[in-house]
Amino acid sequence: MTTTMSESNNIHHNVMQLRCEPIECVRIGFVGLGVRAKRAVHRMMNIEGCEVVALCDLVEENITEAAAIIAEYGKASPATFTGKDGWKRLCEMPDIDLVYICTDWASHADIAVYAMQQGKHAATEVPAATTVADCWRLVDTAEKMQRHCIMLENCCYDEFELCTLNMAQQGLLGEIIHAEGSYLHDLRERISSNDNGERKWSNWQVDFMGSHNGNPYPTHGLGPVALAMGINRGDRMKSIVSLSSKRIGGEDAGNLSGTMNSSIITTENGKTILVQHCISLPRPYSRSFLISGTEGFAQKYPVPSFAFAPDSEEAITGNACQSLIEKYRHPIVTMYKERGEELCGRRWIDYAMDCRLIHCLRGGLPLDMSVYDAALWSCLVELTDTSANNGGTPVEIPDFTRGEWKEGCTLFVS
Repeated sequence: MTTTMSESNNIHHNVMQLRCEPIECVRIGFVGLGVRAKRAVHRMMNIEGCEVVALCDLVEENITEAAAIIAEYGKASPATFTGKDGWKRLCEMPDIDLVYICTDWASHADIAVYAMQQGKHAATEVPAATTVADCWRLVDTAEKMQRHCIMLENCCYDEFELCTLNMAQQGLLGEIIHAEGSYLHDLRERISSNDNGERKWSNWQVDFMGSHNGNPYPTHGLGPVALAMGINRGDRMKSIVSLSSKRIGGEDAGNLSGTMNSSIITTENGKTILVQHCISLPRPYSRSFLISGTEGFAQKYPVPSFAFAPDSEEAITGNACQSLIEKYRHPIVTMYKERGEELCGRRWIDYAMDCRLIHCLRGGLPLDMSVYDAALWSCLVELTDTSANNGGTPVEIPDFTRGEWKEGCTLFVS
């Protein structure tokens, strides 16, 4: 295991390929029990080798509803915690292996850090942190405690993205030179208040975005392309330039995060990544997902398509595209999609993500995504804001791996 010295003279043991003692049955504590968390509780009831042993939320009703899901499956009643410090008491429980965090964005890092300090593994919803300093806290704590910290980026498990990753790993796309990933989602109806001053979105989300001028939610678009490009595994993101359009729609409906934010990332090996964010203009949903290599091309939106040299001017779409998706289907899709669709419909990627998490913890395997991925993808929340607020000035991106990105490593260890 490689060690490096930080500026604070602490020894840091790299956790990129961390293997911990296998856990026969993963005992899970949930902190935050909103809609996504309750769906996760339901999924865990259908995954072998795990049990939900503790629940925590500030709202008693959420705890009751999550506990009812567990009771429906005839499982033992979990311990429950509420109040300002309830999450700390949950993390301190001796019979928990994994703390699953589904709270507001600003609290993700604090809870994950404390969980690891108590000897627990941490899994957090996106983004894992909202500041560069908190990203470093996650990395430093994971290294010190030798605990896993994964960000639950479900888009990395979608079928087209995994198919393209499989193609890239087999060399069909050649050397990947450029990629694009976005979160373009018309959420005006959820953002706006109704006649009673109520929103479908939580006020903390609207408040955060209202004070942010960059990309507050970069990981859905960035995560899958970063994996395909080998970021943190042979290349690293080096600098970013970010620009935001003017804000429109007023304080209530659209005054959120510069209506359209566009950011260009350059990598150590001279590649580029375009990341965009927009939630307050009328447009079809898109995460972009575009991969451009020296031998081939893949694009998911608006229509899934491929192109390969020497006939790259003709896009492969429709049935021919679907045949390629099936031919290069990733083993994760084969293993989890059918059952995931039975349980979760179009959200089967969440099921695949959770199954892989539990599988790796039970087997003592490296997780699919490391704390370095969580920190790197999340740090763009602050860095895009900094660049956009300074007229698109280039901003350096930290190397959270402390040089270990040069070594490369295997993805999705089985």
